[in-house]
This record gives sequence, C-alpha cells and structure tokens, in this order.
Amino acid sequence: MINKAALLPSYPSHNENRILTTNGQNDSNLPFVELRKTLSLEGISLITLDLVDDYRSLDLIIVLRHESNFSMLLDVIKVNRKIKILKITTEEVSVAPTQSNSLLNFGIFDSILTWRDNEIDNKLFFKYYYPNSNRFYNVGLKSKRKLVCLINAYKTNYFKSKYNIYSERFKVIEFFRSNDDFSLFGYNWDKYDSKLKNYFGSVRDKNEIFKKHDFAFIFENSNNEMGGISEKIWDAFSAGCIPIYYGAPNIADYIPSNCFICYKSFENIEKLHNHISLMSKKEKEKIRNQIEIFMNSSDYLKFTSKEFSKNILSHIKRLAKTKPINKSIFKIKINLLKNLFHGRISLLKHKRFYFNFFTSRYF
Repeated sequence: MINKAALLPSYPSHNENRILTTNGQNDSNLPFVELRKTLSLEGISLITLDLVDDYRSLDLIIVLRHESNFSMLLDVIKVNRKIKILKITTEEVSVAPTQSNSLLNFGIFDSILTWRDNEIDNKLFFKYYYPNSNRFYNVGLKSKRKLVCLINAYKTNYFKSKYNIYSERFKVIEFFRSNDDFSLFGYNWDKYDSKLKNYFGSVRDKNEIFKKHDFAFIFENSNNEMGGISEKIWDAFSAGCIPIYYGAPNIADYIPSNCFICYKSFENIEKLHNHISLMSKKEKEKIRNQIEIFMNSSDYLKFTSKEFSKNILSHIKRLAKTKPINKSIFKIKINLLKNLFHGRISLLKHKRFYFNFFTSRYF
C-alpha cells in the first residue's frame, strides 16, 4: 500500500511545496496541483522531498529531473532500500542526454513514464502525455491580429545533437529581423542581439500575446521524439493562434493536420511567409474552427492536467501491487557507469549533468 509520497522537482526553486501550489488557472504548476488533489482523494499525501523529516516513512518518490539530485535520492535509499521510485521524463534527449532510456535504466527507478512512443515496453517504460496547465479554446473578442510571433527564451545549447532544432529559431529571427509582421518575445534575446527591432521582451501571459497574432512559430527542442508534444502548441491553440509547428515527427497521430501548419513542408521561410501572408480570413477561420473542434474532443483530454493526474494515480496503484526492488547504492552506481561507457557517452562532454553524481559522498 502507498500512503505517503514525495515529489522531487526539477529545480530547487520548486521546493517547499512551491510546485504543488498555484496562483491562477494558467500556472505551469497546475498539473502537479491537480496530482496532489487526486492523490489526496485516494488517501495518499504528497509533499516535496525536501520537507520530509523521516525518509523511512515514505512509500514512494516521484522524480522529475534527477541529474542534480542523486545525493538526495541516495540518502533516501540508504535508510529505505525498498522505497518505490517513479520517474517522469520532462526533457528531450537532445538537450538533456541523461533522459535517454539507456541512461535511465540503471536500477534506481521502478517505473519510468515517457512520451517517447518508440521506447515504451510496458515493463519499465510506460506512456504518459506531457500535460498542459489549463488550456481551453477561448479566443475572446475578435480583433485585428498581427501576422506571426515567436515566444521562446534565448538559451545556449550545450549539446550538438543533429536532432536539436534550436537553430531554427535563429533562422526565423534573422529572416524577420526588419519585418513588422513579426513579434519576438521571451527572456534574454537582448543578449543575442541588443538591436533586434521586433523584440518586445518577456511575457507574463502568453495567451494575451497569442490572441494578438494570427500565427505562431511553435518549435519543440527536438525533431525526432515520437510523441514529444509539449505545452507550447496548446498555448497557441487556446488563443485561436494557428501554430506553425516543428517537432514531434508523428504529431498527426495526436493532432489533426488541419489544425496547424507544418513548418517543414515549405522549402524555406520566405515561401512560408508568403503562404501565411496571402491566407484569407476565411481560410484562417476554417483552421480555427478545426482547432476548436479538436480542443473540445476526447482526444485532447489526455493532454490536460486532470488526465495527467489520473494516469499517474493508475501507475501508483500498479506499483503498490508490485514487489519492491531491494535497492543497492553500489549496484546503482555500477549499472550507471556500465550504461555510460556502453553507450560511449563522454563523461567530459556531459560533465554539466554528472558532476553532482560523481562528486557525491556516495560515489
């Protein structure tokens, strides 16, 4: 039986139950707020791991990013070797190599939830849908819209994966550098170029920005992750903003192709620009109607916070019925080292991720 669970968030800023509280319906924490409510109704308490006084009292840990939290996980295992650990992948492999299935399977996790359709074996790896906060089709007042926008933070890509598509954002920005049809929002683009004419800073409410544009470039971090559909496309959909999408190669398995424009179906950005510039109001409304139909369908529900919570609960109930793994810190370390070298992963190249693990007091 599982009665007491703890959540290990991706970042320290989410500790002290901050990831389990929300200030509004569009809060990015909402999936975990919903999860906490759902578990509570089943008699399962959930707090962040930093607030747990006695690790021996825990039945389960739900782990998001684990790379910088190894010492804390091993602290738990040291006193509670039969603790069950459920891992939820939250990043693409091209930007976080430790999220690959070969590096997750090293004996510390009892179950791993992933969106990557090709990695699911229903033994260790199980399907889940990356949840969005609370997005429903709500266009609001009809107003004149600007042509197209891009909302992404400026980041440096540490890993030169051929599947990483950060560079496509820069191509778009450079093409529209002096074009009033385009708006750029997000953190730190002034560090990329302090003279960008159409950069308007960071945003507090994406919905309000999307409502002011007909189209939005919606780029995932990678172009090879089957089922890798993040929250980005739902942000645009909910405002009636038509996505120009590039990311999951099988997105049409989940979202009808008449709800978005495929970025890679155009030879270059100039031809794409011409296409959306010449699109009639009637054509745009036709796409918006399809978006509204989809967001009111059962196919969309699986991407919502409530369905995410139900899915996690079902996996917790399944884990409650399974025999616990008697975890060994020594075996965990050895298995991880084997996986690293078997996959020919350069420890130096990935030192940003592994430093905390290999310098922990347990290594």
